[in-house]
Amino acid sequence: MTLEEIIGVDTAPHLESIHDDEWDAEYNCSYSSDGEKLLDAENYPGEVVVRDGCRIICDEVFSFQDYMAENDHFSEPVPEEERVAYLDKIKLPESLTHIGKMAFLECGWLLGLRLPKNLLVIGDMAFKDCWQLQTLGMPGSLLSIGERAFEDCFSLYHVRLNKGLKRIGERAFNCCEELEEIFLPSGLEYMGKEVFRGCTSLERINIRKGAWAKFKSMIPHNLHKIVEES
Repeated sequence: MTLEEIIGVDTAPHLESIHDDEWDAEYNCSYSSDGEKLLDAENYPGEVVVRDGCRIICDEVFSFQDYMAENDHFSEPVPEEERVAYLDKIKLPESLTHIGKMAFLECGWLLGLRLPKNLLVIGDMAFKDCWQLQTLGMPGSLLSIGERAFEDCFSLYHVRLNKGLKRIGERAFNCCEELEEIFLPSGLEYMGKEVFRGCTSLERINIRKGAWAKFKSMIPHNLHKIVEES
């Protein structure tokens, strides 16, 4: 498969799959009949072990929903401080290749997680507003980080991007206020606009020695002064 085909894999929980799903009563999750897709998380559990063989966590599976708010707001929007999903611990299988769009949106209690070694794609806004997430190591298999994937992860201070990464979407780390340093792998082919916008603590962007010509056009001009070749 080409990079575009891998990124374009369908991560939506289609109705036909939901009607023929398989229920995991221990963790209140439903899977497609072949076990390859995690479709939904009923009652939004606090802790989940995703089954071996699962390849795709579908869009919005663990994201905050308005009915989860502590107080009733009727037709009024839920205040930002109350928008937090229940999930605080998850174990992902090595079979996982795709994390869908907004899969962990507003999982504010999630402190950290180990991304499996075969993961290929992190979807758009997948971890947006996971405001307690602190550290994250990307597996060498990872090819693409979607747009706004870690936006507003205010506590994220350490990120390791491994050499297999090809794409970083627009505003992927927007407003990661504690992020101090990041290494851009030499194989990176595309970096969207404003990837590090609002990263007020960012002191160093590390690149491989001799790679400046490649990255000069990708990195915003106002951040050139903190780029270091090593």
